[in-house]
Amino acid sequence: MIAHWLPLWSALSWQGAALPVRQAPDSALLRRFREAVNAASDTLDALRGLTQAFRTDLPTASPTLVLARATSVHDACASGASAVRRLQGILAARTVSDAAARSQAAFRTTAEETVAALDRCVRTWLPLPRTDERSDSLRAWGPYRIAQLDQSLRRYDAARFVFAKAAGLTPPPKNP
Repeated sequence: MIAHWLPLWSALSWQGAALPVRQAPDSALLRRFREAVNAASDTLDALRGLTQAFRTDLPTASPTLVLARATSVHDACASGASAVRRLQGILAARTVSDAAARSQAAFRTTAEETVAALDRCVRTWLPLPRTDERSDSLRAWGPYRIAQLDQSLRRYDAARFVFAKAAGLTPPPKNP
């Protein structure tokens, strides 16, 4: 009796091996990736708003206001670094799909560069000591540092958009 089933079993197993089936990414996995990407993006969007607020009326702002805005930028950079690090952990743990592997690797690299830029921001935007001299220093080089940070965030957004599209995270986050 087993002899009769053996040819059928071999034919079925051979056909299964010959026809690879691509499995769609797990919906829970996609949700986890989407939530992590969106959380990091929301935090970085808040940072963008605070850097813009720092630039607002900068030449006429009082030293106290410059220091307060610098404190906000400092804290937002720390929050952004933390959010992107959490995202990095998710990106490193598992590939969302074979089709998105290359863009995920590029996004991980860009996320590492973004964390480095945010860590620099945390170090340089610390508004201590809270003196008029420190305020003048922040006023003088703040716009230049903001421009550097903006470049890093634009690279992050571009890599995020490519990854979101390749991974099928719907809807994809807006490209800047």
